[in-house]
Amino acid sequence: MLLVTFTVFGAGLWGSSMAEAADATAWEPAESIRQVVEHFVRSRLPQQSQDARITVQGPVEGLHFPRCGHMQARDFGAANPFGAQTVEVACLTPQVWSLYLPVQVAWPQGAVVAARALGAGHVLTEGDLAVVQRDLSSLPAGAITKPAQAIGRVLQYSVAAGQSVTQGMLAGPQLIHYGQSVPLVALGQGVRLVALGMAMENGRQGQTILARNVQSGKVVTGVVDGAGQIMVAMGP
Repeated sequence: MLLVTFTVFGAGLWGSSMAEAADATAWEPAESIRQVVEHFVRSRLPQQSQDARITVQGPVEGLHFPRCGHMQARDFGAANPFGAQTVEVACLTPQVWSLYLPVQVAWPQGAVVAARALGAGHVLTEGDLAVVQRDLSSLPAGAITKPAQAIGRVLQYSVAAGQSVTQGMLAGPQLIHYGQSVPLVALGQGVRLVALGMAMENGRQGQTILARNVQSGKVVTGVVDGAGQIMVAMGP
């Protein structure tokens, strides 16, 4: 997309002003316009991504603009500093003109992908994963960037070889299994109570499951913690 607007101040009609401008001020080099846009885009990038690759498209060959004493650039509806965006560059003096240039910002990042096709329920190991370089703007939401974030976790869905692994695809391992003896832990007011329970469901960290208090026979609900305990509410 390339949109151009011109506003010329001074005597005379527009029909002759461009030719006169060419004689009086010459043309602004296209490379100068691109440099203004690139500098603007790079100034908006996070510090850690200053090595991102910026590609400015245009101006269209053969389209000329009067030489400018003061150019500035600004966003044209871009919320994400990466990927495709459009930047407005405008001349403020001596002659007013503006145009909109497409820009592509690519920042290669290490992304964890499946090294081979894997099925749902598979517990990930180091050999199941590979790290490849991919443009940040092309990565899905929640993409994992370090294998350690995925190793030992369980796939909730099947994935194809080369597919990005995301947080949403993964669940923690089963820490508690049906029929297993587990500690039932209640905390409150500086008191920690522990009772022996029997799990009535499988459970991963963060899941709420049922368990039976072995001593009282009462069925309670609690949340599985990272140590494989069931955290229950303190009774009245």
